[in-house]
Amino acid sequence: MDYKTLVKKMTIREQACLLTGADFWHTWQMTKYGLPSIMVADGPNGLRKVGKGENVKNGTVQAICFPSATAMASSWDKDVLKKIGGAIADECIANRVSVLLGPGINIKRSPFCGRNFEYYSEDPVLAGELAANFVNGVQEKGVGTSLKHYAANNTEKKRMLSNSIVDERALREIYLRGFEIAVKKAQPWTIMSAYNKINGVYCTENSWVQNDILRGEWGFEGLIVSDWTAVGNRIAALNGGLDLEMPGSGFANVRKIAKAYRDGELGAEVIEECATRVLDLVTKSVPLLKKPAPAFSKDEQHKVATDLARGCPVLLKNDGILPISKEQNIAIIGERAKIPLYQGLGSSRIYPYKVDNVVDTFVEKGVNVKYARGYDVACDDVVNQSFIDEAVALAKSVDVAIVFVASSKAHASEGADRTNISLPEPQLALIDAVCEASKNVVVVLQTGSSVEMPWVDTPRAILQAHFLGEGAGTVITEILLGEISPSGKLSETYPISIESLPCPNDYLTDEENNVLYKESIFVGYRYYEKTGTPVLFPFGHGLSYTDFTFADLSLSAKTITPDDKFTVSFSIANIGKVDGAEVAQIYVGLKDSRVFRAPKELKEFIKVNVAAGAKENVSVELDRRAFEYFSKELNAWVVEGGTYEIFVGSSSSDIRLKAEVTVKSDEAKDEINYKEMAPLYFAGDIKNVTADDFANISGMYAEDFIDKTDDRFTRDNGFCEAKKTPSGKKFVGVIEKILETVLKDKPDAYIMVYNTIMEIPLTHFIGVSFGIVTDQTIDGIVHYINTGKRLQSFGIVLSGALDAFANMFSLLGKVIIEKISRK
Repeated sequence: MDYKTLVKKMTIREQACLLTGADFWHTWQMTKYGLPSIMVADGPNGLRKVGKGENVKNGTVQAICFPSATAMASSWDKDVLKKIGGAIADECIANRVSVLLGPGINIKRSPFCGRNFEYYSEDPVLAGELAANFVNGVQEKGVGTSLKHYAANNTEKKRMLSNSIVDERALREIYLRGFEIAVKKAQPWTIMSAYNKINGVYCTENSWVQNDILRGEWGFEGLIVSDWTAVGNRIAALNGGLDLEMPGSGFANVRKIAKAYRDGELGAEVIEECATRVLDLVTKSVPLLKKPAPAFSKDEQHKVATDLARGCPVLLKNDGILPISKEQNIAIIGERAKIPLYQGLGSSRIYPYKVDNVVDTFVEKGVNVKYARGYDVACDDVVNQSFIDEAVALAKSVDVAIVFVASSKAHASEGADRTNISLPEPQLALIDAVCEASKNVVVVLQTGSSVEMPWVDTPRAILQAHFLGEGAGTVITEILLGEISPSGKLSETYPISIESLPCPNDYLTDEENNVLYKESIFVGYRYYEKTGTPVLFPFGHGLSYTDFTFADLSLSAKTITPDDKFTVSFSIANIGKVDGAEVAQIYVGLKDSRVFRAPKELKEFIKVNVAAGAKENVSVELDRRAFEYFSKELNAWVVEGGTYEIFVGSSSSDIRLKAEVTVKSDEAKDEINYKEMAPLYFAGDIKNVTADDFANISGMYAEDFIDKTDDRFTRDNGFCEAKKTPSGKKFVGVIEKILETVLKDKPDAYIMVYNTIMEIPLTHFIGVSFGIVTDQTIDGIVHYINTGKRLQSFGIVLSGALDAFANMFSLLGKVIIEKISRK
């Protein structure tokens, strides 16, 4: 039966059941209609399937760990992203997973975001193009994806409470553009709505973002699913365009949906439309479920993951010391050479099949190396002088010392932001000591995002490996020995220090739960180039063991109109002695503009393999997206007429070729005068932008989102905000003691779990508990925190006991019925 016919045969209650998960990872099964349950699973860098039995650790099934998003993006290779997507899809098929919850393409607005390792880039074109290829790679195998986290979710601190205050132009050009590219080029089966608010409205309830833009303007055909526990008001979320609530809330929200329908708060057409999208998702998954699980070789998949990681590491600096020779006397220093940091913490964490390390790989290749521990990875804040003394003595005795360092685990974790962008103190001390002892030092970094490098001038070479997945040891060793030439490029700018950032005090959620995007469009290289601020390493930077020249630039036309397609052609020659790959980056800038702009912006890129002594001809096509900006005044994407510069380079700061094209257009003729209205933005003086300046371009002040009439604790607050009252402080103290007891043996999980419990709005506990926590439970807790009156508060909680029992027994009945039906 066609699902569009099927949904009309269902009752409102049955349709409502489809709109919430059956549990944490499955949709509802309805045997009455022959409707199977499908499973979704985390996995932007490998499959993280929750399960039981053999080959299960910490509740997750063993799987292949691929490079993290930062490492993938550093390949700048669309084909690699597609292949990684396809390889992870193979594992999904073998494990009967219908939807992979990834990729994540939130913009790296700041190095502080603890989840940056899960995201591709600071640039929306790079992020969107790579995401589209990853999605296509997965979905061509019959497995769905979930593009996340939609949208403007760029901080982990109080992520479930935070409100991103961002002007529409920046939202459209920077934070939504990547999603738009991926939707139009790949049509992901699902998109995951984020935890945060955008300009005062939760993403899950935001009809403008979900219905008007995503579905209306971009033509998104799939399903919108919530991030896990992101739904507080199910009725508002349905009216706002959210189809599927995850995880399941039992029958608690099913009852609320039915009541809202009876009360006229929710139309039957909304319920039916959302249920239809869930049925469409299930229908697309059925062919996979009907096929027998294919044979799957983890050894072969490990080789695939290793091979696809080879183009990801970025050679930041090299004066000729690399590659090293097997005949040299080599010291490997730093425990991360034996225990690589190959992935981050949180929902993307994979239980890997096997993890290669550098020391063992060197030995396997017949290279005689000496090893010194250097530091203890379990003690990020304690300098062990004996370890350093051992490393110094070893460094003095060898031809070359390779120092391995990495970010702390706490700086690469979902649910927490970084407090600084430095390496751990013991590793900084190690670098300084070894570089003082030897003039021949190579530093290998394993971090999920940019880091400060006050020591940058002392080592002779720096290799940024990122989180390379389980093949990290093999790939790093091959590059150090020159078996492959590095070809990665940075997907984000590396600032010199925190003080270099445009708005260092506006990145984290403030006490009022607001995050002010005061810099507007000036994110990453757009800001640094606009202001001339020096950087450590620029966007797109990456060295090779060979040299490339760019030449023969030609444009298909010298004058075009906005809707003309336009070709940029040039050649790349490898003038070195080894084969290599170069990334050609195409930027576009307008010489004289009526609106504030960055000097240039990335519009296309291509990775080209060039044999030693060979030359390759390259052509890329640009369309109106390369020239347009979003006008808030005109409420449209606009191409401004004028002379545009076309830049072709090896990085944003290493431009090799340049030409001009004239675009004839009067689309911006009615644009306002930004020189008068926003002079500081026009001049790029972002650090001095005031609240009035931001209001001039956005129409908003941060104070607009602060309720000054009532400072009491509410259902929409999190426990982290309850400590303002004496009774709240006591209540939270009890919760903290429970968490410390339960998680005392799980330090890696503590930060994420603690922050989630403390920062989740209280209303969300209703869904998380499958309705066993009721509205009255929440009201009772709120009453106690505000008044300290225990008996009154307990009475309020008890008034919801019947609802709690009803939800509990309904849930139990559903579980029993499903188990019987599956037998």
